[in-house]
Amino acid sequence: MTHVFSVQSRDTLWVVADRRLSYKGRPPKDDAVKVVSLETDDGIGVLAYAGLGATPRGTQPSEWMNAVLRGRGGLTFEQTLGALAGVATKELPRHLAAIPNPSHRSHVIIAPAFIKGIGSRLYTIDYVIDPRTGRHQGSYRSHVRGDVPGSQSIRIAGAGSGAGYTSKKGEAWHRALRSLVRDHDLGKVSNDAIADQLAALNNEVREELAKKGDDSVGPRSVVVWRRRRDARQRQMGDGQLFYTGTSRDRHMPGIPTIINGNDLVALVRVFTEMVNRQVGGADFHSIKINLDIDEMNRRLAALPDTPDDKLR
Repeated sequence: MTHVFSVQSRDTLWVVADRRLSYKGRPPKDDAVKVVSLETDDGIGVLAYAGLGATPRGTQPSEWMNAVLRGRGGLTFEQTLGALAGVATKELPRHLAAIPNPSHRSHVIIAPAFIKGIGSRLYTIDYVIDPRTGRHQGSYRSHVRGDVPGSQSIRIAGAGSGAGYTSKKGEAWHRALRSLVRDHDLGKVSNDAIADQLAALNNEVREELAKKGDDSVGPRSVVVWRRRRDARQRQMGDGQLFYTGTSRDRHMPGIPTIINGNDLVALVRVFTEMVNRQVGGADFHSIKINLDIDEMNRRLAALPDTPDDKLR
């Protein structure tokens, strides 16, 4: 399993996910990226998951989700999640069924988001194989506090083996956290300060579970934040930070990012590789970067631009 936790304020959503991949009979690895950033014409959010860490071939669900969402432009945020939920119903069962421990045959995606004209929303995509009957069950839903249209969305959520610990931290702790992110909205608390707090929470969860002999949550984590596009303090922006324990990592890899069906990381990679090739040249001058536009266009045109639903 893993630890995934999210909190939303009026203007910003925050997600922390640990990076542990556990293997039967082998030492765990702490290099997973269990988050995907998603932006559509009407919304922005982060998809984070607990459950299946990687397939036997080494494919992480974040890579798969990125491929599923690629090329699905022109959809609303909810429609895009619905498409992912439909694919998950077809692709997840055989991989979950292969997990040795029947009690671990589940996968949940939490997706805090901001929707234009609505505000904050929390979605989940759940898939589980009943350990007693072997029956497959899946769901995709939005979580609000009541049945009346326009009811407030749930603002705090967790998933994975660490969720039990965070859910029992008490209402006082939850109020303090909500107050902290409200202060951030008003510019009183920095992005980094909130990210540091969430990384410390992941480390706390890891230590508490370790006391019980549970090593399913690792010391490394990633914290991602996204802001609604009409936020009051727009200059504070989006971002992500990677941590080991409570210390920020020097190496900050990107996270899978889909914007209106476009794979942003793949697009940026083409540009970065071409710039780096010039920087490494003997005749490079810092004020002279001459990119071959024809080559760039050829490389961009060769990038996959259609969905790939297969979880390999």
